[in-house]
Amino acid sequence: MGLSLCNDPVLMWDRSVRCALACVCSTLLALLLSAPAGHASAPVAWHLSAIGAPEVWPEATGEGVVVAVIDSGVDADHPDLEGAVLPGRSYVDVDTGAEPRLLALGSESGPVYERAFGQADPVGHGTAVAGLIAAGAGSGEPGIAPGASILPIRVLDDENRYHDSAMVGAAVEWAVDNGADIVNLSLGGHYDSAPFSEAIAYAERHDVLVVACTGNQHQDGPDETVWFPARMPDVLAVTGTDQAGDRWLTAVTGDETDLAAPGADLRAPQADGGHKNVTGTSFAAAVVSGAAALVRSAHPDWTAEEVRRALTATARPGGEGLGAGVVDAAAAVDADVDVLPRVEQAPAVSEAWSMAATAAGGGLLGLSALLLRGGLRLRGGKGAQGGPRAAAR
Repeated sequence: MGLSLCNDPVLMWDRSVRCALACVCSTLLALLLSAPAGHASAPVAWHLSAIGAPEVWPEATGEGVVVAVIDSGVDADHPDLEGAVLPGRSYVDVDTGAEPRLLALGSESGPVYERAFGQADPVGHGTAVAGLIAAGAGSGEPGIAPGASILPIRVLDDENRYHDSAMVGAAVEWAVDNGADIVNLSLGGHYDSAPFSEAIAYAERHDVLVVACTGNQHQDGPDETVWFPARMPDVLAVTGTDQAGDRWLTAVTGDETDLAAPGADLRAPQADGGHKNVTGTSFAAAVVSGAAALVRSAHPDWTAEEVRRALTATARPGGEGLGAGVVDAAAAVDADVDVLPRVEQAPAVSEAWSMAATAAGGGLLGLSALLLRGGLRLRGGKGAQGGPRAAAR
């Protein structure tokens, strides 16, 4: 099911080569981050201090780590992300017409073609997520891992929704096949998807860590269950906190929650320039993806399971609903993974189940096509129960 379209050698570097370069580049970037300025330094953003990111930068900045942001695209022209955004891919048709295509792959060379592959963001959600992960050291609003690279993959439409979970699963597999070390999923919904589940298992088998948000809910409404895919055992499920370290009022949580991270009033890049304040578990997940990039950069020999174990075992205990606690990047980087408790692994999805799920998914896609031809567009309504969406506020 994985799609290998863009076999860019930059994306397909062997991890050992990337990590060797990381040792040199991380040191240079750390010096830039810590160098005294000729004027008073801007205060460090509260979420950076809350997870101890600046303490890690002299040792690791995320250099050599590729984080796939499967979202609404990423504005590669934003100054904060200059040089950090790799060529990506878009699964959203920019000209739907009467019969929308599932894939928009582009066909001509040049800037327009490049933008069609994820390096543009009409919504702004993916740009904010990417900036929180990897905005540059000199931007004034650095990301958690300012040396990391972003692999942008667009699956959310202009209304910040996706309409086909199998398509998002295909995006996950494409990210794995094209060099991702970490996959950030700041999206989700109420219903499970077998093809999407198999894609998560595919990432786990290929040593790629998947981080996803638990979801948001209405402040005065009933408590929601943790969204899919965050509730899957192989996914690092992240809820959001405020500056006091308490769970944010609208952040979903449950037994499946693994970690918490700052998720309220965060300063992030805005598509087409500038910055904005963002709130939601989408952005808490981005913070954890950034922390994971720091750990993978500092410990290139660690597996995805060991990175996950370091992040959860060293989290600072917090209030109710925060899983293992609030992520502590500095403690995770300093952890001795050999003495940390192991994470119980979920059974892998069998090949037979995968084939059955793929066949079922094909049937559903065929039905969707028939409905589309009949003029009925399948989409998650705004506020509709179970409608797939991004976890933003």
